[in-house]
Amino acid sequence: MTRVGFAVWNERIAPVFDTAGQICVVNVISGRMGDQQRTSLPPDSPATKAMRLAELAITDLVCGAISYPLRTMVVAYGIRVYPFVTGPLVAVVDAWSSGTLGAAEYAMPGCGGGRRHGLRARSGARLKGGSMAGMNQRGANPRGGQGRGRMGGQFAGGPGGSCVCPQCGHKEPHERGVPCNQSRCPKCGLPMTRE
Repeated sequence: MTRVGFAVWNERIAPVFDTAGQICVVNVISGRMGDQQRTSLPPDSPATKAMRLAELAITDLVCGAISYPLRTMVVAYGIRVYPFVTGPLVAVVDAWSSGTLGAAEYAMPGCGGGRRHGLRARSGARLKGGSMAGMNQRGANPRGGQGRGRMGGQFAGGPGGSCVCPQCGHKEPHERGVPCNQSRCPKCGLPMTRE
């Protein structure tokens, strides 16, 4: 049996798994979607959140953006991660069931339409090699893309600038190719934002 966890926020896939407070767990038996249950996720440390997924016996996690440290912890528990997914929860669960989760309509803007991450068009789609195929460990496209998205915003600031904590104002130089929200403030522990 496969247990797929879908990170939820307002009946959609949570845009950032690090701050997701709820998960929908679906049992998949012989390729068929079975019972679903909703449960809360701990709001504290990434380690606690990853441990909660393991306690729930999650085998596959479908989520939006996820920081590199948290993704590493989740994968360490043997959980396959399908990141950068977006859309209404019901539609994404149906897409998983029908094997169409790799369609461009379920990819977050600027994330290569899902295909860059190796999603296969079949039920229980897996990432090639169990990792983010086509991406280096930090999440930057090895062909030179910086993950800035199509619409600009915090990822469109170019290579310079700073990352700043939205709570305490702590600043650090922006590391080229690493979105600020993948770094956590050393004082508060919150994801940083681009200045």
